[in-house]
Order: sequence, then structure tokens, then C-alpha cells
Amino acid sequence: MTENTVTVVVREALDPTPEQRLILHRYADASRCSFNFAFGIKHAAQQRWSHGRDLLLAQGLTLAEAAERAPRVHMPSQPDIQRVFLAVRERPLPGPCRVGEEPHSLYPWWKGVNAIVCQQAFRDADKAFANWKSASRRGVDPVGYPRPKRRGRCRDSFRMFSVRLVSEDLRHVRIGGERDPHGQRSFVVRLHRPARRLARLLARGGVTKSVTVAREGHRWFAAFNVRLPAPPAVRATRRQREAGTVGVDLGVAVFAATSDPLVIGDDKVQLFANPRHLDNARRQLRKWQRRMSRRHVRGVPAHRQSQGWKEARDQVARLQGLVAARRSSTQHLLTKRLVTQYAQVVLEDLRVRNMTRSARGSVEAPGRNVVAKAGLNRAILDVGFGEIRRQIEYKAPCHGTTVSVVNPAYTSQTCNRCGHTDAKSRRTRSLFVCTRCRHTTHADTGAAVNIKRRAQSAAPKPG
Repeated sequence: MTENTVTVVVREALDPTPEQRLILHRYADASRCSFNFAFGIKHAAQQRWSHGRDLLLAQGLTLAEAAERAPRVHMPSQPDIQRVFLAVRERPLPGPCRVGEEPHSLYPWWKGVNAIVCQQAFRDADKAFANWKSASRRGVDPVGYPRPKRRGRCRDSFRMFSVRLVSEDLRHVRIGGERDPHGQRSFVVRLHRPARRLARLLARGGVTKSVTVAREGHRWFAAFNVRLPAPPAVRATRRQREAGTVGVDLGVAVFAATSDPLVIGDDKVQLFANPRHLDNARRQLRKWQRRMSRRHVRGVPAHRQSQGWKEARDQVARLQGLVAARRSSTQHLLTKRLVTQYAQVVLEDLRVRNMTRSARGSVEAPGRNVVAKAGLNRAILDVGFGEIRRQIEYKAPCHGTTVSVVNPAYTSQTCNRCGHTDAKSRRTRSLFVCTRCRHTTHADTGAAVNIKRRAQSAAPKPG
């Protein structure tokens, strides 16, 4: 992406027919198998390098010295894997065939599938190994070693370039097929609703660079990666500038509390009750998860399990997809109101990974209150602190809003009137009574006011 362009992702729901669902599943299987093919080649190269390093470690060298002196091994990239794949894809399955039986192919999954699907899966394998190797150099959290994708356990998805709108009613897309006359021809899939936003972006000069088709629960979605010229910088409106700054305190019992009210419809709201989407669906989830566990046969792969197990699995996936959709809708409602009604949004710099760390401990030093901590972790992840911050940060430039973060320490234990900090001031989960000035307020609202004032005090003085 150049400096004069921006990339926007437009996600549209698909309404494929039962026959088209089978085609989409076949494309997803080809993508998964292609990734595993590339993973096998790259993993073998990595193992050869590790073997040479281990020999040097056995000679008494340190890990850093052994890694530096280990014999260099070429790590195949996507073009190398593509050449290998083209050379062996017609190879028959080893071993004798039964009488009258035609020989089977060793790699049957690529036939009839658009070649771009396999090539993009090879690129995904390159990216997975590159992320694993460069995580420490980039100063981010360590990334685990890549793993092969298991059927029935990984996400069904594939990426293509030849997916386009085909009608003026904006309700259909064409998915490219294979050039081979015996392969899958291109086919038209109906959209769940008109793709008006995608059409507007294309009319503004946007170009669809790639499209990712994925299954989430019982629904299929197409995510269009559109690159378009960067718009001019957006300035906050007069109403936003008059509203000024808003502080946001995220929580569990209260989904979000704001220092100033948000206008939603005809109401002004400061406290947003937690909808608890996961808890509302846990009864049905538990029912189908137990049924799925009872019907599972150990040692049998997912695609060979019984129809009863697959039915329970599909129900679990459907419920999880509904929970995710409802959670996303709630998050978008809050974040859109924040960035469109205020010129600055202030959040706490929360370390969600540390907040949701398990309290289980080890056998030698077991944890305490493990069940309660697990419930708290589940509630925090259900709210989605990190996703709310991500949505605010990417929506803010589109509306001329600035985003800042402050230290979250003691925001809920500090009086927003006199500034006195005392843990005893928070009498209950929601009641705050200052031990010095006796100021009474809702604990979450007071914390939001403190978050706002910390950002204002840290802002540079004009002049």
C-alpha cells in the first residue's frame, strides 16, 4: 500500500444454494491442503537446520553461537513450492490397485479448483513462518511455531482475486472457476443484502485487490479488500468540537461508562449495561457441546465421525457465530457513537492479556479461586476490550476524532471531585463515597471522569 492510497475491507454475507455450499467447501479444502503441502516442505527445511544447530550444541557451543554457525538451509518460498507442486501434483497414490480399479492421485484436492486458491495458501505458509521468525526482532509478543491445518478444526476459508459484482441490483457476485473445461466453472452467488457500500467505494475509484471467502458458523462471508485513493484529512465537526473530550471506562457488570452522555435515539446514556451475549447462549451451547462430546469417537478424524456428531458440531458453530455477530453489533454501536459525537476519545491503556491470564497455577503451586477467575476472564473476553479499542482507533480518523490512552491505575479509587485516592471509598461495585469529601457517585462514571481529566492534564498547554 502506497502513501496515497488506503485499504478498506467490506464484508458481505452470502446466500449460497446447497450445491454452491459444496463448491465453497471444496475450495476451502483445497486451500487447507495447499497450506499443509507448503508447511510440510518448509517444516522439513527447518528441521534440517535445527539438526545442524543441535550437533553444534552437543559440542558445547551456546545457543546463540550454534544458531549463528549452523549450516545454512534454503527455506523454500511460494515460487519454489509452486514449482515443486506442479511437478508432483499428478503423481499417483503409491501401492497396488485393486482389480479393475483406476489409480488414485496422491493430491486429488487441486483438481477443478481455481489455481489462485492454492497459490494464496502457499503465501499464507510463507507469512506464518515469517511471523514466527521475526516476532522477537519486531519487539512484539512471541508467535508460536506454525502448525498444519486440521480438517474440522481450522477455519474454512480461501482467498481469490476473481470475485466481482455482476448485476446492477448489487445482489450477486461471480466467483471465478478453473480454465480446465473439466473443472469447476465460475458461478454466481447471491448476496444476503445489496452491496451498496462496496459499490460506492468502487465508484470512487477503488480497486478490489483480493477477496477472502470464509465460513463463520452456518454462514458464508466474502471480505473484499478494496484499495482506493486516500481521502483528504477529515476535520471534526462544530458539534464534535463543542462536545470536546469524553472518557470511557470499560468494565464487566457495566459494559461501558462515559464521562459525558452519549445520544442514542432520544435518550442520553452514560452507563451501558453488559448484554452478556455469551452467558445468554451458554445454556444452549452447553447442551450441544455435551451432545457433541458424547457422540465423539476417539481416534476417528472429524470427517469420519457420525452424522449425529456433525449435527451437534454444526449447532455449536451456529451458536458461536450468533454470539460473535451480536457482540460485534454492540461494539459497533458504542464505538460509532463515540467517534461521531466527540472530538477526542480517551481510553485506559489496558493489558488484556495480563488481565485474562489463568489462575490455575501448577501442580506444585496451585492457584486460588480458579473458577471465579475463569468466569471473570470469560466475561472480559466477552465484552472485548481490545476489539473496542481497535474499532475506535480505525474509525476515529474517518470522523476527525483523536484517540488517546491513559494509565488505568486507581481510576476507580480516586474521587473525581477532590482527587483523593482510597480503596475504601468504593463501598460496593457501583457505589463510590469519598472518604474525605463525602462525594457520592457511580463508581464507573467517576472512573470515566478521572480518565478524561488525566488526558486533559497530560495534554500540552497552548502557546
